[in-house]
Amino acid sequence: MDVIMLLVAGALSGLIAGLVGLAGGIVIVPVLVWLYGPPVIHDAIVVSWFAVLFNSIGATVKQLRIRTHQERLVLLSGARYFIIGVFFITPLVACLAGGSKSFISPQMVAVLQLCLAMVMLWPIKELTERRDPSRLRDLSFGGAIGGVSALIGVGGGTYTIAYFVYGAGVRFKDAIATANIIGSTVGFLSVTGYVLSHALISDSSPESAPLLSAAGMAAVIVGGLAFAPIGVSLSAKFSTKTLRQILIFALIMSSLRLMMS
Repeated sequence: MDVIMLLVAGALSGLIAGLVGLAGGIVIVPVLVWLYGPPVIHDAIVVSWFAVLFNSIGATVKQLRIRTHQERLVLLSGARYFIIGVFFITPLVACLAGGSKSFISPQMVAVLQLCLAMVMLWPIKELTERRDPSRLRDLSFGGAIGGVSALIGVGGGTYTIAYFVYGAGVRFKDAIATANIIGSTVGFLSVTGYVLSHALISDSSPESAPLLSAAGMAAVIVGGLAFAPIGVSLSAKFSTKTLRQILIFALIMSSLRLMMS
C-alpha cells in the first residue's frame, strides 16, 4: 500500500514540477511525514532531493524539446550566472543538513514554504523584454535560493520564478522553464552534498535503516519522471494567472500538512 501511495506522490510531484516549475519537494516531504511521522523529516528531505533531481530532469528535457534552438540558448544564457551561484552554496548546505538530523523541523519547512506562497501573491505584469542582467545579483540570489532550497528539500522553483519574473523581467512561462533547469541543478548538487556529508562528516548516532525501500524510492522516481513531461505539456494550455493560483495552492496545502504533523 505504501508503494502505491509513493507512486501517486511521485506522479503528483512530477506533474507539479512540469506544470508550475516546482520540483516536487513540496509534495514528497509532507507525504513522507504523513506516512511515517514527524521524526522522519530529515530523511524525507533527503528522499526529496532525489525526487527533485529526477522530476526536474524530466521537466527540463521536455521544456528544451518543445523550444527552438534560439529559445534554448536564451534560457540557458539568461540563467548561467544564477546557476553559478547555486553551484557555490547548494552542496555546502546539503552537506551540513545531510550530516545533522537535528538541523531541520517540519515547522521550519512549513514556514519557509509559506514564504514562497506569499512571494507569489505579489501581482506581476508581463514585460515585453528582459531587463539588463546583473552578474552580481544573479550570483547572490542563485546562491541564496540554492541554499534555502537544499535546506527544505525543494528545487527552489517558486523563488526562482519570483526572481526571474520580478527581478529580471522574464515572461512567467519562460521563468517556469528556467525553474526546471535550476531544479535539476539544485537536485544534483543536493544529492552530491548528501553523499559528501557521509564521506566527510562523522555521525556518532547508530546507523539506521533507509526511510524508503528500493521499491519505494523507485516508485517516487518513476512517478515523477513519467508525469513531469505531462505537466510541461499541460502548462501550455493554462494562463499565467491559473498557473500562479495552482502554485500558491500547492504551497499552502503543503505548509498546512507540515504544520499539523
